[in-house]
Amino acid sequence: MKRAIHILLFLFAAFVALSQTSQTCNLGFTFVISKNPNWGQHEPVVTNITPGSPADRAGLKINDIILEVNGNGTYLKPYATVMSWFALDDTAMSISIRNFSTSFKTLSIAKDCRVRNAITEAQLASVYGFYSLEDIQKRRFLMPLKTTMNPEAVFSNYQTFDFEPSSEETREIDDRINAVIERALEQRGLERDTEDPDFIIQTFYSYQDNPLFKNNRVSIEGYENVWRFDMRNSRMVKLPLYSPSEPVRIDDVAFEVEFGCRFYDRKFLQPGKSTLMWECEISERLKSNFGLEAYLEVNLPLMLLRFPYAGDSKTATFEVSHLKYNYTGIGYDMSDLKKIVSVDPGSPAYYADIRAGDVITKLQHLKFDYNLKTLTEGYRRFIAETMSLRDQATKYTDSNGFKECMFWNITKYSEVAKAISDKRYCSAFSYLFNFNQYIDWNTPSSVTFDVKRDGETLNFEIKPVIMQSTNISVL
Repeated sequence: MKRAIHILLFLFAAFVALSQTSQTCNLGFTFVISKNPNWGQHEPVVTNITPGSPADRAGLKINDIILEVNGNGTYLKPYATVMSWFALDDTAMSISIRNFSTSFKTLSIAKDCRVRNAITEAQLASVYGFYSLEDIQKRRFLMPLKTTMNPEAVFSNYQTFDFEPSSEETREIDDRINAVIERALEQRGLERDTEDPDFIIQTFYSYQDNPLFKNNRVSIEGYENVWRFDMRNSRMVKLPLYSPSEPVRIDDVAFEVEFGCRFYDRKFLQPGKSTLMWECEISERLKSNFGLEAYLEVNLPLMLLRFPYAGDSKTATFEVSHLKYNYTGIGYDMSDLKKIVSVDPGSPAYYADIRAGDVITKLQHLKFDYNLKTLTEGYRRFIAETMSLRDQATKYTDSNGFKECMFWNITKYSEVAKAISDKRYCSAFSYLFNFNQYIDWNTPSSVTFDVKRDGETLNFEIKPVIMQSTNISVL
């Protein structure tokens, strides 16, 4: 219940941070100063992009190397100095980047600025995520990867690749593996060149059953579930694998899989010779027969996320953030959530004529007179008292360390909807997810607000827009 326990601290910290300035501006990306000799050493490298953000709309991508900020060169500059350049202009900024597709390109990013003391619906959706963990997830997972990089290789020099020829016996599976790799590298801006590639890709693999395996052992069910991110459909899936951090009895292992991917330079390190520039290997234990092709369809794209910028080369930790919520464009007052302090131009609330300064009296026809303490206590009670309505088979640990995260049991949706409507839980902000039947059995297409404005009570019906994004990053 960690998220519920810390909701007050989250809101208070955000309030203090924002109240020190007249407005806060969102760019929608994060970066680190690279220590990696292969990719942007001593320069900022983009590590995360918020979908739909100003940075995303401008075309900034994960792994872009930032060469300049507002005309200032970033090489050997500390993080704080680079951050200070973001504030040189109140409304926009320019960033010059390098990646596989370009050696130098300048992007203009318009800042998304909001008034002081406003909390957005996206932020509230994250705070109240236990209403719908199907829609709000922040999860981490480990992979037992060993990544090796040649310190002499500058990956930004490379533009083209090809594959080592296959034998007749392995051609079919090699073609499937190569298709996954080709798709991933082309998404990064590299191109396949069968005539004169900059580097050649070699793969090796084995998939073997364990002769010591004892079937139908009760002990197998006692191991922790392993979740991975399936990039084909942007969702977390549970796989029949053993956790890389968990000891396992040898007779509980049904199959063992090994896979490796090697990139050999042909032009830059020792021209005319094949020199290893990047390698990634994995070895895993399986609870049941998953199949090599099915295993690689999920896990190979994740392995390739460690090229060209591997993050911390000593670990293989990935973080997935999934966000889906109803957007009206209202910014709520952090110190008093009944007050509307901003309305995004062009948003559903804007066109419905909701205004900054309006005070909410009813939300979805329910009286809205809660203070922050009441909302927090109701939310904590809701989480504790509805655990029996969740599906144990979907249990996972989120990035905050809470181990009891579970989706709603589909056979109990009507009970969940009934609980959501219980006044004891003060679940006003469940409207952020009421496109789901388990939030509101009738899944309304609009949200109703009653507000006080200049002593007059006004009623508004707003048709929200469903906002959705999924991000995966290498830590």
